[in-house]
Amino acid sequence: LKAAKTSTTLHSGLIKTYLGSFALSIFIIILYMHGTNQ
Repeated sequence: LKAAKTSTTLHSGLIKTYLGSFALSIFIIILYMHGTNQ
């Protein structure tokens, strides 16, 4: 049970990190495109 909980916590942590970096990449792309449009 402890191993399963640790695995789930690690998994959700990886998902949060992945989503965070993904959102950051999109944010940078939007800023870059906005900057080139002006």
